[in-house]
Amino acid sequence: MKKLLILLLSIYLIGCQSNIIETTIKSSEIKDAINGEVQDIEFETNFSLMAELDETTKIELEKIESISSKYIDIEDFDVTEDDYFGITIDVEGEIPLLYSSNGSIPSSVSTPWVLLISDNTDKGALSSFKYKLEFIASPTFNAFAGELQNVNMMIGLEQFQPVKFKLRNKDDSIFNIFTGAVEGSGDSHATFESAVEDKISLTMKGGIYDKTNQVIFFNID
Repeated sequence: MKKLLILLLSIYLIGCQSNIIETTIKSSEIKDAINGEVQDIEFETNFSLMAELDETTKIELEKIESISSKYIDIEDFDVTEDDYFGITIDVEGEIPLLYSSNGSIPSSVSTPWVLLISDNTDKGALSSFKYKLEFIASPTFNAFAGELQNVNMMIGLEQFQPVKFKLRNKDDSIFNIFTGAVEGSGDSHATFESAVEDKISLTMKGGIYDKTNQVIFFNID
């Protein structure tokens, strides 16, 4: 679970607006995770911080980085000043993809968020799907958020984040998905069901996702 640069998500309410978090997940990685091998999934995002990169801002960023290093391994990130006012932060890193049959997250997981695969226990129309995939906060989220608030009381770490899932099927898996409240194939869908034959991108942000995590139901063979 290295290189997860989650520290930058933490400055959301001190003038920082995060854009969507993009992850690319291969069918082979999903199957490996189900078989018990935790996968490191690449993500990228950027942030616009409405502030000047002065000494105060630099000090707070250094403190946030120090706290984050207790939970994750930090590699690097790019900070650039805009032409007029503000800072742009481009981030690339990795987030763990893991399987837990009952949806519990092991206490050994140190990252504030994970991509979690679990068995689907929903009834009715969704019962035909064996698994579900979620972008979800881990048990360490509250501790992480609390330490960050000690740096600045205005820091309000958002538990729910906008996510774009890029699903890729490069090993000829039989891979079928179902989800809701999603933008896919250039359109918005209340519900969306499809076979992933090559690649599909699913954008899940705003609305209900300001209050709950993203869920994709799926079968894979």
